[in-house]
Amino acid sequence: MRMKLKKIIIYLTIASLLNLVGCYYQQQMTPEEYNFDEKLDLQVSTKDTTYSLNANDYYYDKDTLYAKVTKWMYKDDYWVRYKIDTKIPVKEIEKLEIEKMDEAVTIGIVAGFVLIIVGIMVIIVGETEIM
Repeated sequence: MRMKLKKIIIYLTIASLLNLVGCYYQQQMTPEEYNFDEKLDLQVSTKDTTYSLNANDYYYDKDTLYAKVTKWMYKDDYWVRYKIDTKIPVKEIEKLEIEKMDEAVTIGIVAGFVLIIVGIMVIIVGETEIM
């Protein structure tokens, strides 16, 4: 009985950890298609540079994207990370990429694993009752 309880706890732990896992996809769009008020993590591509922006590191005002961008500088024999303010005119943005969660696939994967675990538990319980 003690072994059965350990297995159940392990299966429930695995199922709980699956809730932390999500399926994501990258969606590409033009600046006209994106609502800058959504506050999602962005990857902004211009002709010269690609910026990776966290949701709290940018804001949009009058056709300009104002962002805090992380830069690296070599100083005193080691690399130092610092943030600088950058203006990115929307007309210079070639594409935006946002990462979105695919809820349907995530729910399907979690439900599938839960069903597999329940099936295994039913088989284990059925075998112990036969003995």
